Amino acid sequence: MFTEGETLTLAENQHPASRGQPASNLLIVGGGKGGVGKTCFAVNIAVAIARKGWRVVLVDADLSCSNIEDVLGAASSSRLDEFFRTREDSELARLVSDTRYENLRLISGTTGLLDVANPRRQQKSAFMRELRRLDADLVIVDLDAGAHLNTLDFFLMTDTQGVLIINPEKTSIDNAYKFLRAALFRKIERFYQAPEVAMLLKRNQTLPEFLERVSKTTVFSKATREQVCGEIVALARALKPKIVVNRAHTPYEAQVAANILCKLANQDLMIRPDRLGFLFFDRHVTEAVNSGVPFVVSHPKLKISSCVGDIANRLGYL
Repeated sequence: MFTEGETLTLAENQHPASRGQPASNLLIVGGGKGGVGKTCFAVNIAVAIARKGWRVVLVDADLSCSNIEDVLGAASSSRLDEFFRTREDSELARLVSDTRYENLRLISGTTGLLDVANPRRQQKSAFMRELRRLDADLVIVDLDAGAHLNTLDFFLMTDTQGVLIINPEKTSIDNAYKFLRAALFRKIERFYQAPEVAMLLKRNQTLPEFLERVSKTTVFSKATREQVCGEIVALARALKPKIVVNRAHTPYEAQVAANILCKLANQDLMIRPDRLGFLFFDRHVTEAVNSGVPFVVSHPKLKISSCVGDIANRLGYL
């Protein structure tokens, strides 16, 4: 157990500049359902990557029920409330605080008050812009559960670096699918910013249905309909979320869950997710969360900790 204020020096703490920087310095962690282990994954992958020598900033962007501090075992005098309550020229970097882990810094979440939980459009845009300006090799953003507009907009900050955490249960898979559908339709709506498109989106459950309706509508000319259909398919194909199956009892169970979600996404949304990996179910996770010490630190030899290391490698943080 660590004492208050103690700094844990992690292995391999030299900056790995010679390894080459992965394509994106943003990793957005979301989930269609609460309680799937989204925050626990974000914290442990952050620690695992930081201990490899990469400079990581972990951002708690759950604007209603933030809890990264509890899982990480950290505390900060600065909170995200300060950013959303100041003018648009405010810098997010001033809210970054050190943690006890070498190479890992934190931006603590909000207090959950209503004025912050529903930021204005300009505030959201400023927040997303500032995230990309943070001085780090990797910025990991932990989002709120569900498909609120704020959550969808934050998840769509990157087409290929959004991680969707699911459990093997059918309800979790269904909610993840609905999250992806909401994200895609939100992306299409933002791309066109046209009331006609927004109206059509609300009348369809799948992308093929939407495309068929667009191809038959009399609102647009034939040339415009063909153009719109082509653009929409391109928007869907560009969206490549990464799937992580949490609390899997066996690799086969994880594979089945990921395959079901990927099939639904490809068939109904024309989205082709990447299978990033899985985490074993482990009773020590609850113990680690309650103690405020990430399991990759408290139980580094567990299979679940090895799974986190494998995922870090697949992300390019070797």
